[in-house]
Amino acid sequence: MAEADRDKWDARYRAGDYPQGDPSWLKHFDEELPTQGRGLDVASGPGRLSIWMARRGLEVLAIDISPVGLALAREAAADEGVKIATRAMDLEREPLPEGPYAMIACFHYRQRSLFPVLVAHLAPGGVIVAELATAKNAERNEKPSKKWLCAPNELIRDSRDLEVLYYREAWVGDRHLARLVARRGEE
Repeated sequence: MAEADRDKWDARYRAGDYPQGDPSWLKHFDEELPTQGRGLDVASGPGRLSIWMARRGLEVLAIDISPVGLALAREAAADEGVKIATRAMDLEREPLPEGPYAMIACFHYRQRSLFPVLVAHLAPGGVIVAELATAKNAERNEKPSKKWLCAPNELIRDSRDLEVLYYREAWVGDRHLARLVARRGEE
């Protein structure tokens, strides 16, 4: 399965089929989000969130199953004049790189067993930002498949040990998304 996933994402990134630019909805939380420390971009693809975090001042590690996506991320980071580290890995088979992280971004990748691990890898005061398609997305879109969709309020339930700064499920264009900004308490 991992090889098939890698091939699928490599082909998609080669074709240029991926979101670009900063996640504009996060600009409203600029003062709440870290500007120093380590950042982790989960399933980073071509690195738009990695680059955004690096521009904020974070030392970023981008992880993805696709070497093509990671090569695009390194190239885009160099074009932006920021540094990111990258690591090709299969999160269904390999452990998450050791934390703690001041910020973790997880956009458009849902692995139910992973979210508690992400929370555990946050530094005290660390923030997780997430954007995931919900089950309601299937009303208008064939992809992603139901396996990768959040149930209603699932992401907020997964964040019960965090201080939720923002949570919303809504249609954004033609996609139904759950968006989250949550912080780990200072211990």
